[in-house]
Amino acid sequence: PNRGVSGGGASCADVRGAAFFVVRLPEPLRIAPSSLCFDFVPVVSYSKGQDRRTSKTDGGPNFGTRKSLEEWLGRHPVMRLATVCCCTLDQWAMDFDGNLRRIRKSLLQAKEGNAKYRLGPELEMCGYGCEDHFLEPDTETHAWEILAQLIVEGLTDDMLCDFGIMATHHGARFNCRVFVLNGNVLLIRPKSILAGEGNYREGRYFAAWPAHRPEEEFVLPKCILDVSSDGRKTVPIGLLALRLNDATLAAETCEELFAPRAPHRNLALAGVDLITNGSGSHHCLRKLDRRLELIRSATKTGGGVYLYANQRGCDGGRLYYDGCSCVVVNGELVAQGKQFDVKEVEVVHAVVNLDAVLAYRGSMASMREQSAMQAIEFQPPRFVPVDFSICMDENVQTVHSPTEGIVPRIHRVEEEIALGPACWLWDYLRRSGARGFLLPLSGGADSSAVATIVYSMARKVAEEVRDNPKGLVAKDLARILRCEDVHVPSTAQEITGELLNTVYLATEHSSNETKDRASRLANQIGAKHLVSWIDKAVQAVLAIAEMTCGGQKPRFRSQGGSATENAALQNVQARLRMVVAFLLAQLLPWARGEKGGFLLVLGSANVDECLRGYLTKYDCSSADINPIGGISKTDLRRFLRWASLPGGLDLPVLGEVEAAPPTAELEPLDEDGAIKQTDEEDMGMTYQELSAYGRLRSLARAGPVSMFETVYRAWKGITPREAASKVKHFFRYYAINRHKATTLTPAYHAEDYSPEDHRFDHRPFLYEINWKWQFRIMDQKVSKIERVMKEQY
Repeated sequence: PNRGVSGGGASCADVRGAAFFVVRLPEPLRIAPSSLCFDFVPVVSYSKGQDRRTSKTDGGPNFGTRKSLEEWLGRHPVMRLATVCCCTLDQWAMDFDGNLRRIRKSLLQAKEGNAKYRLGPELEMCGYGCEDHFLEPDTETHAWEILAQLIVEGLTDDMLCDFGIMATHHGARFNCRVFVLNGNVLLIRPKSILAGEGNYREGRYFAAWPAHRPEEEFVLPKCILDVSSDGRKTVPIGLLALRLNDATLAAETCEELFAPRAPHRNLALAGVDLITNGSGSHHCLRKLDRRLELIRSATKTGGGVYLYANQRGCDGGRLYYDGCSCVVVNGELVAQGKQFDVKEVEVVHAVVNLDAVLAYRGSMASMREQSAMQAIEFQPPRFVPVDFSICMDENVQTVHSPTEGIVPRIHRVEEEIALGPACWLWDYLRRSGARGFLLPLSGGADSSAVATIVYSMARKVAEEVRDNPKGLVAKDLARILRCEDVHVPSTAQEITGELLNTVYLATEHSSNETKDRASRLANQIGAKHLVSWIDKAVQAVLAIAEMTCGGQKPRFRSQGGSATENAALQNVQARLRMVVAFLLAQLLPWARGEKGGFLLVLGSANVDECLRGYLTKYDCSSADINPIGGISKTDLRRFLRWASLPGGLDLPVLGEVEAAPPTAELEPLDEDGAIKQTDEEDMGMTYQELSAYGRLRSLARAGPVSMFETVYRAWKGITPREAASKVKHFFRYYAINRHKATTLTPAYHAEDYSPEDHRFDHRPFLYEINWKWQFRIMDQKVSKIERVMKEQY
């Protein structure tokens, strides 16, 4: 039976369980591998009483012995085995030279692994994060020029290549997959479901191809026409699939996997063997297991081989694309790439058994029935025929076996914090032209976490330099340190010492405890550490204020001053720390005799403090970049505990840092020199409560009233009036401080309740801070609940 007619295993799967079967034919007949992959042979004819083990006909095998059967099966394969690969690339938006180099390297590695199909990430030619550069015709032109160069170099010869590219058709711009073989474009498959939530704005740049829009002809750019060998000026564009000599293949792209009516469902019912997904998916804490489960479930219910290729790295923005390219067969993971790494290119190979797909689908009655109804219930894709075999020939496959299933590798949250922001920092550093980092290290949890992440980055770099001393990472490190002709550091402490400068910005309100913890942490990770006293600068600025305000001298609250005075005295210290940090970032390389160079200032405000606005506008939260700006205080404390242990990063001082109460140290110490001020007391809420408010506000889409109803029901040991008071307190200070979100330092995105205003959390920054309508309804509900409770109890 022809699989294309009968559907995804509805007819022919029933006979695939046998090793072979025999039919009566006058001559040997070879059936096309797209339907069955072994030979039909003439049946042996017997007369009455004849010995069946010795009788045979010309052209037919003698199955009289087990040995003869095994020999025949060795010459006539019963498996369709194919070597496929998924490529993880550290692409950079608008870096066309670098993007070409990385794609070229991935193609060469794919060929070295004998792959017959190569899948790349979404929009790999120009980089996924081009944003409004997608609106420039030049960007699309350069992307096609890269493809033309790959064709000229012969890198698409004898391997089906699946690239991510943009294409304008009839005035509309589409996010596409382009299939290329032997220097010729076969078809263009545009994305039908665009990502338009959270960090994504694909609808701003691209159009979605409607599901029922018929295929059309796309006019190839001149640069492709000049290098193609088949002379075709147009190729099909639409939601099409490929019919190879021995397999069928179709694509979906990134967001389409996550959609309720994902394309892979109908593709499986249409009998497509290989379903591919070139993606640009970013890292979020605790996200990978959800993504892998979606990929596995895509073929667990409908069968098939699912290939997923993702970008990895910082491509010029706040997101870190976290790789983890993988291959799944019938719901079982058989190959998985790394989630975090400093390498630019990783190619994941797998040998897949396409016959196992057919058998899997044919074993499910519901699959057979729904597949048989496909022409009635949905429009199956049109298959574009391609004269190319993806499966191994008989001689090659005898020494190969399908890649076996593996257990998914999923990092714990503490490891994600150690690795994700670290690799993001490395990409940012090597692409920015900076000489290293400068971090104001206070000895508290947040700045200590940032220092630890830099050390984790140095560990990844050191590992790669040791493994590949002539590789790109080693060359980048030498270039950053300007030591191409001398010794390149190769241990984590050495690299940290060259790249990280920490400074303790002390005032009279700083404690010996925090000063000591900062010094010991810097010593344990190998950072260059300084102590800078800024009291003179604080006094000078306060003298200006006193002179300008008619001689009035502000006082701290503990000295009898007002809340306004207390806040102003704290803020001047915080802002001067920022000024000194940027000054040192410019001058330290000069002071050490280096010619040129600057340091990137690292911020250390966590996502919860940014949400509450518990930071001073333009203090040390203002920096060049912030690796923890999307991570909650709760998760950071878990990370510090883990990193303090031998099983983590083995930095014992972090245990003391985590155990100490968080404090800004901006108010006077007590008479014994101990800290009186704590962050949670200042905020009027705990960090755990703040994380809960953030998730309810963003992930549950809860306004003040909905948040109150959730809090008083879900939080144990709290009365409705207490719940209302807590929610009002949060929303009041959220409204007061929302304007600070407009100036937040670009931060690593790790949480979906981030308040980052520029690209992610789009809300006003001027509010009616008393929320009169909402708070009035909340009070009415509290009164009603209290009345009902009083009547019942």
